[in-house]
Amino acid sequence: MARPTKAPQTKKSAASTRKAGRPAATPVKAPAKRPKAPAAAKPTRTVASPAAPKLNKDELRTRVEALERANATLRVKNRDANRAAKTAAARIAELEDQVAQLEKRLASAQRKSAPPAASPRKRRRREVDPGDAVPEGVAVQAPKPLDAEAETALENLTENLGASLPE
Repeated sequence: MARPTKAPQTKKSAASTRKAGRPAATPVKAPAKRPKAPAAAKPTRTVASPAAPKLNKDELRTRVEALERANATLRVKNRDANRAAKTAAARIAELEDQVAQLEKRLASAQRKSAPPAASPRKRRRREVDPGDAVPEGVAVQAPKPLDAEAETALENLTENLGASLPE
């Protein structure tokens, strides 16, 4: 259902139509006026420059074709540059592998040629004569002189062996 519209009132009496319980209307303060900024500070929109000549369809077509050719040549150059970058990256990886292999060979050759390092236990050990552990009376200090029987056995041995050896 549509409501009937009321005619607008032309009278305005703020003081007489005040609601009860509300304070009297205070006069509205006028907003303080700001000084206007100079016209140069305002941003202005630039419209197409009036000096630019309007081009006909043929001239526009030739410009578009020239730009398309330039775009095509740039794409070809970009492809070539990408291809060269990929081959360079592959070559770099290959050379890095070779360097790693050569470093391994060098390290293994240095390990083989260097004398083995003494273990810490051997360094701490003091030098010990093997005869130090044997008591004085038990160890043989000097050989005993041969008796008569031993001398004859030695002579026989040298005679028999000397005779059997070819000269």
